[in-house]
Amino acid sequence: MARVYGSGAQKRKLRRLAETKEQTQPEKTPRLSDFFVHKADFHQPALEGSGEGTSTLLPTITQELPTEEGNNNTSISDDRTIKHMSPSQPDAVPVDTSTGAENAAAATMAPISVDENLDATHAILPVPECWTTEQYTKFKKANNWLFVDSGKLGCIVCRDVANMGHAKLSGCKITVSEAWVGGAIKPYGVTRAAQQTSLRKKIHDHRMSNAHSAAALKCALEAQIQQQYAETCKIFRTAYYIVQNDRPYSDYPDLIILQQLNGVDMGHVLHPNVCADIIDHISVQMKYNLCSSIISQQYQISVLIDESTSLSKLSCLVIYLRTTFDANIGPVTFFLDLVELGSNDDDGVVLALLQCLAEHGFMEEFLKDNWIGLGVDGASVLLGSKDGVAAKLKTRFPLLISWHCFNHRLELAVADAIKCCSEVNHFKSFMDSLYDLHSQSPKCLRELAECASDLEVQLNRIGRILDVHWVACSCRTVRAVWQSYTALHSHFLKKSVDFSLEGKDKEKFAAMAQELENPVFVKNLGLMLDALEELADLSLALQKSDVTLSTASKLISRQVQVFIARRECDSEFYQEACEAIAAGCFKDVCVNMSLNAGKQIEISKYQFYQALADCMNARLLPDSEKRLSSAVEALDPSRFTTELSPEFGESDIKFLCSKFGIAFNEVKCAYQEYKDCQGAVMKPALQKLVNCVNTIPLNTAECERGFSKMNIICNSLRSRLTVKHMSSLMFISLCGPPFALWEPLKYVKSWLFLNPRPATSTQGRSRKIGVQDEGAMKSMWQTMEKY
Repeated sequence: MARVYGSGAQKRKLRRLAETKEQTQPEKTPRLSDFFVHKADFHQPALEGSGEGTSTLLPTITQELPTEEGNNNTSISDDRTIKHMSPSQPDAVPVDTSTGAENAAAATMAPISVDENLDATHAILPVPECWTTEQYTKFKKANNWLFVDSGKLGCIVCRDVANMGHAKLSGCKITVSEAWVGGAIKPYGVTRAAQQTSLRKKIHDHRMSNAHSAAALKCALEAQIQQQYAETCKIFRTAYYIVQNDRPYSDYPDLIILQQLNGVDMGHVLHPNVCADIIDHISVQMKYNLCSSIISQQYQISVLIDESTSLSKLSCLVIYLRTTFDANIGPVTFFLDLVELGSNDDDGVVLALLQCLAEHGFMEEFLKDNWIGLGVDGASVLLGSKDGVAAKLKTRFPLLISWHCFNHRLELAVADAIKCCSEVNHFKSFMDSLYDLHSQSPKCLRELAECASDLEVQLNRIGRILDVHWVACSCRTVRAVWQSYTALHSHFLKKSVDFSLEGKDKEKFAAMAQELENPVFVKNLGLMLDALEELADLSLALQKSDVTLSTASKLISRQVQVFIARRECDSEFYQEACEAIAAGCFKDVCVNMSLNAGKQIEISKYQFYQALADCMNARLLPDSEKRLSSAVEALDPSRFTTELSPEFGESDIKFLCSKFGIAFNEVKCAYQEYKDCQGAVMKPALQKLVNCVNTIPLNTAECERGFSKMNIICNSLRSRLTVKHMSSLMFISLCGPPFALWEPLKYVKSWLFLNPRPATSTQGRSRKIGVQDEGAMKSMWQTMEKY
């Protein structure tokens, strides 16, 4: 049994004896076989903190405290565990944690290893050579900031602070020791005891240093900041979800309470009235990032504008931008802002537009060099040749190309063709009467649905045709009548003999049934369905955001040729109608050849298709745009033949470069190589020109989609939204990334930089979970919970 020496004099005496013995006598390396008679009974103690199947510590052999006579005794507490005790570190702990008076006394002494076969232990945990793993564990427990690397010590706190950089915290900078940061602290001294003493001193000095204390404080503050970020991010995600799903602000507190009830820590503050502020902040930051990128990279832009009226009867201007962020992807059209108009005339629109662009950083100098396109819907205020918005802007911005939306031009072309063929008006009048009958009477619509169900016919919605809606809507209405023809006729016959109706109403339904039996109407229906399907396909193709001028010109020219060809030949639905009339039955409805044509006048197929072709040529392919359209065709690789002239297309490329303010010399060589490889490789200089051409806004369909989104957001229950809030909601809903892909951290940081309180703040009223007292309903709820 080892003796315990409590006085300081005795300990110093023992230390001197140990150092003298260590200097005069070589260390003897004991062998494991000297201490274990039965090797099979030995079990290696597991490494502290390791799980099953991990590496274990080898047993370490240490020298026991020498007695007063100077004898060295090695003691074994049992047949499995070896004691380590040393006079060099009185505050260290032994490996064994066995209880008992003897072990408790030994625990007050410090172990010093004399075993040189500890390399296996160091390989598992590379502690300094003068320490055992147990000693390192002891110091690590007392100083949890310690780490070991290749036998040297370091400070985790100082390392983490150094990795933060030299960012200021609380107005001061922190300077930390490079040796402690890099894990370069090593002992000094000849003897093991001296080395251990040096390490203890270095650890103590570092722990008490101002730099370490400041670093520890900074780490604590950084942890607190990260907690603020994490909880405030949850609040921001909830607000972002509200916008992405077009939900009202009133859903925000309910979603917060729902997450709290599910055990999510949502902080203490940020009440429901802050949801609008969070959404505005996110929208402003997103717009700022986009606009800053456009300005810094000097991207060419186009602007799309259209007028609208909010629920509060305010005239608003919706503004979209079209630009190229990635040359390999092409132009992107996105919503920018919604601004209120002080005046609806051209001066008011120009002033509101330029002010909005200036607020987003687009100053006049940038616009003069990079504003190349303006897309409008053709209103006289916007596209007037003398005093329109486009005309006034062209005088200030020389590169600007104004473009009348192709889809609106197509509507005007159809309207012009109808004026040339007055017979279409009779057909339109009957279709409008169908719409009025069933849209104003829910009872008639329900009875029509019953007839369709009895006849196993799909009933589609019947709307107006050839009105303010785009031609695709007219096509859907005519197709609905074609498909529901049998149900309509059956419904009208039933209503014509319904004794609950007045005689005037019964005569009206009988007349409509006779119209459906009229062979002229059947022919007109087939003719209109053929024409409207072609026009609808063209309209949908021109509405795409990635449609180019070259593609649009080809689609329009091809459609004109189709209409010219249909003057002499029969198309699908018109031919089916003619065959049904010859057979005397169309969709199980007897065609009455003896009926007089009445109000229905047969539409001349030749005249109708010729009028469509002429009006489309005049509206969609005007002479003023042919030069630009033909120049763009020089970029089409399909025109590169094997016998191509060396100077093919160069005059067109030069014209395009002058249009968009690009140096022709940079593009010329790139275009020649583009022709040589048959369009396989396009160099950046030519790619820039192509992107400029594709940035021209050929349609304002995105503006129309913006109006649809505005109607979804600003419904009758949210009519108090301001124009500013409406703009923020529209931008995030239309342009923001999906909810699952959005990262709120940078928006939270910029929010906290402006000094609003984080979600973890304890100042102010905390968020409370509760419901209003519903009186009698509360007693019913309590009853539900009992059983």
